[in-house]
Amino acid sequence: MLTYYRTDAETGRIRERQRLLAGSWVRSERPSGTEIAGLQAMGIDEDILTDALDPHEVPRIEHDDGWTYFITRVPDVGDDFNDYTTPIMFALGKEQTITISRDLLGRLWQPFIDSSTAKTGRQTELFIMMVEMILRSYQTRVAQINRQMRAATGDITNLKPKDIATFVEYERKLNDYLDALIPTNTALEKTLSPRAQLIKLEEEDGEMVEDLSVDIEQVIARCKSLLRTITNVRDSYRAVMDTRLNETMRVLTVATLSLTVPTMLAGIFGMNVQFPFDTSQAGAFWAIVAVSAAAAFSISYYFIKKR
Repeated sequence: MLTYYRTDAETGRIRERQRLLAGSWVRSERPSGTEIAGLQAMGIDEDILTDALDPHEVPRIEHDDGWTYFITRVPDVGDDFNDYTTPIMFALGKEQTITISRDLLGRLWQPFIDSSTAKTGRQTELFIMMVEMILRSYQTRVAQINRQMRAATGDITNLKPKDIATFVEYERKLNDYLDALIPTNTALEKTLSPRAQLIKLEEEDGEMVEDLSVDIEQVIARCKSLLRTITNVRDSYRAVMDTRLNETMRVLTVATLSLTVPTMLAGIFGMNVQFPFDTSQAGAFWAIVAVSAAAAFSISYYFIKKR
């Protein structure tokens, strides 16, 4: 799907266009073979375009033949919603800003189109505001994970195995976010290097990039903090489970030892042999029961007291 956008001169809002004009934003999602050929005709490098559509591509920035390519990853908020990150590439040319992704990102870009006052003709400002929009998506996801974890970890002793499975899923998501955010921040900081000159930045643009980098670092720190919390919760849960298991084994051991003497007496007097005293009387039965009960009680009391 290939869509053209350009800022309306009268309203200042981003509007969809039917044809490509200078200063436009070209949005490409799940491009077909024909659309890929069209992107290449605009000047996009074929190899880099292939990288942008690779689901495992790592964020980076590079410059080639008049184009600056910024590849990052975003939480997949398209129509096929899931919690994995998906790659997206910003191709900054002389006349157009092109975004290319292998998945649909309507839930990410539509709010941006509806509310943003960015000018598509001001390429650097548009790029920074788009990256900021992606960062907000990460912030929302991380905040949601934080709230869910707080609700689940109110009482460690009441955690269930399914809660631990949920924490493992959170851990996977957070690690996936870190794998995207850390190299993205590194690539973004490279734009500030005057030697590289990857993107032409005015003084105000440079300040926006610095602020954006600080915000990304804060999200990274939050992800690491949540990962430590998950590790601590798992360790605490394991300690609680070990304590419960030890207590159960202790009770079972005491019960087994308590029944050893009565079982032994029942086995002895259950043998079909002659005994040195008369066991056919009712008194003998009650005597054996009394001895068994006393032995079981004594053993139980001793081990419970000694813990």
